[in-house]
Order: sequence, then C-alpha cells, then structure tokens
Amino acid sequence: MSKIEPVLTIGLPTYNGEKTIKRTIDSILSQTFSNFQLIISDDGSTDSTPEICREYIKKDNRIKFVQRKGKRGPVWNFIFLAEKSNTKYFVWIAHDDYWGSQFIEKNIEILETNPKIVGSISDVQLVGLNIKNYYTNQKIPDSKYTPTKFEFVRPNKGTYDEKVKNILEFTWVLNFYSVFRTEKLKESLVDNAFAGWDWTLVLNIAKFGDLHVLDEVLAYRDTGGITSRSTIERFKTEKVGWFKTYFPFVPITIWCLRNIGLKKFIIHNAYFRYLNFHTAKKIFRELINRGEVSQNKS
Repeated sequence: MSKIEPVLTIGLPTYNGEKTIKRTIDSILSQTFSNFQLIISDDGSTDSTPEICREYIKKDNRIKFVQRKGKRGPVWNFIFLAEKSNTKYFVWIAHDDYWGSQFIEKNIEILETNPKIVGSISDVQLVGLNIKNYYTNQKIPDSKYTPTKFEFVRPNKGTYDEKVKNILEFTWVLNFYSVFRTEKLKESLVDNAFAGWDWTLVLNIAKFGDLHVLDEVLAYRDTGGITSRSTIERFKTEKVGWFKTYFPFVPITIWCLRNIGLKKFIIHNAYFRYLNFHTAKKIFRELINRGEVSQNKS
C-alpha cells in the first residue's frame, strides 16, 4: 500500500514552550483534516519542551522534531520551517496558540476553490491574562468583553496599493498565521531578522493574491507570551544585535522604502514616523526606569 503524501505542512517553532505546547499540539492532532505533517523546530530550549515533543513523536508518525543546539532567534526558526516544507500548503502556529478542530479543513477548502486567494485564516480571538497589552488606546477590556468581528485580523483584497494601505494602517498582521500556498510563501520570505519581519512577509505575499478571513473564530492567540514583556526584552529575544534592539523599526522602514515603492512609502510616511518615534519614546522610558539612562535633576 503506497503512502499518501501530505498536503499541508504545519510549522511549529518553539523555545521554552513547556507551559503551553501540549495544548497547541493537541489542537493540531484533533483537526478534522488529517493529511498533514507537523514539523516542530526547537530553538535550543532549556526547559522540558524537547521531552514533551519526543513523547508526541512516539504517538503520531506525522510529527517530526528538530532540535537546534544554541539559540538563533524566532525569525530564523520561522524561516527554517517554511523552507523545510515541500507540500502544497503551509501554515505556522506559535507554541502558545491553538486552533478549533475545523481550522485546517475550512481554510484549505477556501484555497482549493479560490485560486486568487494566496492565504486563508479564520477570525481570531485573544485568550490569556495579558489581553490589555494588545491595546494601544485606553479602552481596556473587562471580563465581559467580547471581540468584534475581524478585530484582530482582517481580509485583504483589491489592488496592491489597496492591500498595502490596509496592511500598514491596520495594527495587526495576524494574516501571517494563514494557511498559505507554499510556493508563493517561499517566494515571499525575507531572509533577514528584524522587528516587523512578519509585516514584510504579508506585504510580499499580498502581491500574489488575496488574503482571506473566515467569518468564524477558529484560531486562538494567547496573550501570555512575548507581548507581555517590555519592548526592549521583546526585541532582545529576536537575537538581532544592539542596533535592531534599540532602533527596532529602522530596518523595516528601509525595507519598505526599497520594496513597496517610493510613492506608496511617501503616502504612508506618517505611519513610519509614528512607528519609529513612538517606539523610541517607549524604549527611552524603559531605559530610564531600568537606570540605564540617568535623569538630570535640577
């Protein structure tokens, strides 16, 4: 009997994910669509993550586990997983996120029936203890808060100019966690680690087609991860060097200037000014609070 080749590769990058990775893997293995391979790439964890993953390998032959020696950073881990894929479709999932059981089935159905769509995801709901960290305004959701439709991810279609406007003016790029057409995804990868790397991926792949969002919540994003840390600690985690840590959005600003076109860059220059100066103020305040910058007192 011949082996059925998988249609989808699921890339699960992880580093010290022992608290949540079981929930993530269980949500993958409970999918109604079963013709996939799961590749877990561990970026040098120092907790029990590798042991947990090896236990799952014994239970399901669709799972592959790769363990790195030493830590290179999350961007390189994401790129590695995408490049390892040789299936028709590919999707990333973070080690603290999880899916409803029909997430894969319904998104692949969209891609199979709509050739103009290059990536598909469901609506997203935030979970966990740090939801307030995802809000830039003063409206902090309480226990009775219910997200509105497409609050954290939105469809993206139309001309490329319209897509760029949508991506840059929206504060989220969770389309990054769509089920993608692998060939187009690989053509869209930027082989460089800097803050906003996920934005470059979405801006690139939007050139090839539309980004779809299912009108139901099947993806759950945990807020207890990297966004709960300080701005400086978040960028240090990326392992990108001192300049990209303390001036994190300069590289993506330069990338956009070179890649989305001068006209579109000028039209959206207010976004890039805000991105760089707002983040610089946050980092400066953190440095003061940590005592790394002295304050002159009269």
